[in-house]
Amino acid sequence: MSNSTENAMTIATPVGNSIPPNHTIYVNNLNGKIKKQQLRKSLYNLFVSYGRVVGIIAMKGVKMRGQAFIVFDDIQNSTAALRSLQGIMFYDKPMRLSYAKRDSDAIRHSKDQIAEKTAALAATSQPEPKQRKEKPRIPPPPTQPPPDRTVHEQHIAMMNSEEVNRAANAVAVAEAELQELPLRDRTRRIQSVIAAQTTLIGTAVPMMTEVQSNSTLFVTNLPNETTREALEELFHQYSGYLDVRLVPGREGIAFIDFDNEIGASSAKDALNGFQISTTNLISVSFAKK
Repeated sequence: MSNSTENAMTIATPVGNSIPPNHTIYVNNLNGKIKKQQLRKSLYNLFVSYGRVVGIIAMKGVKMRGQAFIVFDDIQNSTAALRSLQGIMFYDKPMRLSYAKRDSDAIRHSKDQIAEKTAALAATSQPEPKQRKEKPRIPPPPTQPPPDRTVHEQHIAMMNSEEVNRAANAVAVAEAELQELPLRDRTRRIQSVIAAQTTLIGTAVPMMTEVQSNSTLFVTNLPNETTREALEELFHQYSGYLDVRLVPGREGIAFIDFDNEIGASSAKDALNGFQISTTNLISVSFAKK
């Protein structure tokens, strides 16, 4: 046997179990006289019956003459072809088949692409964790002592008493007379008006404010024609509203009673500066103790 034949046989000897199965089959001991294009076509027709053939590599160089690589898309197909076609006569020469020592570049590139696409798909398919929305903690409203109905009723009775009415009427009469006097005589009369007002403020009003807390509002700058019903319509919409108290003989002011400080504060914040008429912006504040 010539040296060339011995070398060909050496190359064609299957590589046992040291090479793991893969997609690519190494074929040698092919007839080197067959043209490359014809050889590839014949190899394709032979191997395609075992599965999809991705590629066939056959070169005519001196070192690669009589050799080829058949690349399948599936290892099971390449294994079936290797077992079935081992040693068959092909162009008057028995073929020698073994697994290639490494997969073809086409298969490796395809695997890399599949791995990248799989990783990308896995990343996009992962549902984003839902962020837990924390509910705002609303502090409980401060506890308020129940209103003292007895004190409130006593105060209403006091405000409607004959004594307070007389004092208020005296103040109103004094102020009216003051407006009628010439300027030179007003100074003397102012002293008497102040004294009358002091009597009203020092007796009736302090008696009233002594029983008030911060649940009572003091309203000023009301139009002279303001009625009790108009103020009730304005303030009753706020929580805890109890009553409207007008001061007899004193136009432009009023007291608004609530049964809790929260309702009174809400009404004060909302209505302080409210334009009750075209010329009047009312002032709302807590009544002084």
